[in-house]
Amino acid sequence: MNQRLVIATEENNNGHQIVAEHFGRSSKFYVYELDADKNIIREEIYFNPLAGEHSGSCQLPGYLKQFNVEAVIAGGMGQKAVNNFHLSGIDVITAPGLSCKDALNLFIEGKLSGYESCKHDHHSNC
Repeated sequence: MNQRLVIATEENNNGHQIVAEHFGRSSKFYVYELDADKNIIREEIYFNPLAGEHSGSCQLPGYLKQFNVEAVIAGGMGQKAVNNFHLSGIDVITAPGLSCKDALNLFIEGKLSGYESCKHDHHSNC
């Protein structure tokens, strides 16, 4: 059975896609479909329609649900977004500091899982 996941990304200073430090501020979403042997069979790229919106991260789980993903990878996200994903049956995985490609490869290898809450200082809307 195929599996679909999304990686929330942003560009670093060198123009490379990295896992977005904060899910709600990501610029793009890379959606990958993997076959039963964990081979990539499809890659889709979507721009974040709520980038720069205040509290947009709380609405993004509903937006991403339409892509039938089972997991989302981001650098971090607030508890509201995590709860919204979990209510939709979507696993949340944090991978701060990784390139999009490295995060995907670690996920495929089964070496990337789990959620760690945001550690940076900001409003409670995280």
